[in-house]
Amino acid sequence: MKVSIVVPVYNKAPWLAACIDSILGQTFTDFELIAVDDASTDDSLAILRSFTDPRMHVVALERNLGPAGAAQRGMDLARGAYIARMDADDLMLPERLALQLDYMDAHPEVGASGGGVRLFGTEEALWSYPGTDADCRAELIFGVPVPQGASMLRTAVLRQHGIRYEDHWPRIGEDWFFWSALARHTAFGNIPEPLILYRRGAQNIAHGHDRATARRARILAVLGEFGLDPTPGEVEAHLLASHIVGAGVDRAA
Repeated sequence: MKVSIVVPVYNKAPWLAACIDSILGQTFTDFELIAVDDASTDDSLAILRSFTDPRMHVVALERNLGPAGAAQRGMDLARGAYIARMDADDLMLPERLALQLDYMDAHPEVGASGGGVRLFGTEEALWSYPGTDADCRAELIFGVPVPQGASMLRTAVLRQHGIRYEDHWPRIGEDWFFWSALARHTAFGNIPEPLILYRRGAQNIAHGHDRATARRARILAVLGEFGLDPTPGEVEAHLLASHIVGAGVDRAA
């Protein structure tokens, strides 16, 4: 088995079938698809169970664990040499797996890769990510170096070093915690080509949340991983550098 695709699902019924279709329609076909329903209260689980492709496995959790816990339950079952992450309301471009596999096979030092993300829905744009490991590590201080929903992970690295998503991690920003833990053990990289279509809208988990308040806690936790203990003023400056204005910073200064 070359690739295990892990898709955590929570109340994504309106967009779920299109997501699964985009995965099953990949040009590279040697994969298993592990869809983990995180105790959805809509028709998500029924939609997942309506698919009959033998490569697809559906896991139904008895209680809601959140994005980190649901993703890890799927990753625990993965049999592939690589694990590809996917969000349940997004779409894979047809060549995504083929492009990432070529990159990962050619760069054995890289344990996590991603690529471009094309936005659609309420916003249209193309997000690019740093290409080299050095640039990814610089980005890690301020945010995620690899787009989680377009990421491919080397399974052996995760197993060897015990890198996991923890159930107690926040429901927004758990990817930043994961990359910070993984950065101790492997290199990162991104390819320039877009790999997924990222749906923007009210269904996004961060929609409507106070970005500054949530990010303060994440800044303290992530910088603590690097042995840093920022002052309150430094945290507010970090928010500003991340294009999020905190209460303690005069943006006009």
